[in-house]
Amino acid sequence: MPLTLEQLLLISAAVLLVVLLLLVIPVTISFSIVRREAFTGRVTIGWLFGLLSYTPSLAKSSDSNRRRKTRKAPADPRGTPSKSPVVSKKRFTRLLKSKGFMRGLLRLLRNVAGCVRFVSLHVAGRFGLDNPYDTGRLWGNICAFTGFLYGAKRVRILVEPEFNEAVFELDSRGVIRIVPATLLLPAARFVLSPSTIRAAWSVSRRPK
Repeated sequence: MPLTLEQLLLISAAVLLVVLLLLVIPVTISFSIVRREAFTGRVTIGWLFGLLSYTPSLAKSSDSNRRRKTRKAPADPRGTPSKSPVVSKKRFTRLLKSKGFMRGLLRLLRNVAGCVRFVSLHVAGRFGLDNPYDTGRLWGNICAFTGFLYGAKRVRILVEPEFNEAVFELDSRGVIRIVPATLLLPAARFVLSPSTIRAAWSVSRRPK
C-alpha cells in the first residue's frame, strides 16, 4: 500500500528531528600532537556520551609520508622529474593570497572556536617560513585568531615566530567539546562566500 503525502511528511519530519537530536549531542576530542624532528600524535574522538569512540592511526599516515619522501620524484613522459611538490606549493600560496580568503578563513576559525568548549588546551611551538615577510604576515594572522584565547581559563598558548630559518615545531595537547549543529551555519557561510569560491576557482586553474 503506497504511503500518503501526510505519512511521507511525518516520516520526513521524524527523520529530520532524529538527525537534529543527534547533531546536538556533543563530540569530545582529546589529542596530543608533537612535531619536532619527527611527528607523533594521538587523537581520540568520542560521541554519544562515550558510547562511541574512534582513534585514527596518525603514526601510520606519518610513516606513509616519510616513505613517500624517500621515493624518487615521478618522471614525466619526456624524462624530466615531476614538479608536483612545486605546483602544490604554488597553489597553496595562491590560495592564501586570494583576495578575501584569509579574512574569511579567520572568520570561520573564530566562529568555530566560539562553538568549542575548551576543557583543556596547551599549545607551544615556533615556526618560520623561507621569507621573513611571509613569516610576519602569517604571525599577524595567528595573533588575530588566537588573541581572544589568551587569558582564557584552562588555555595556554605560547607560539613564537622564527625569522632566521624555516622551521616548524609544535607541542599541543588538549580536550575539547563541540556540538556539531553549531558548526553548520559558519561552515555554510564560509563555503558559499564569494571569496572562497573565487579562491577555489583560482587554485583549480592550471598553474602557468
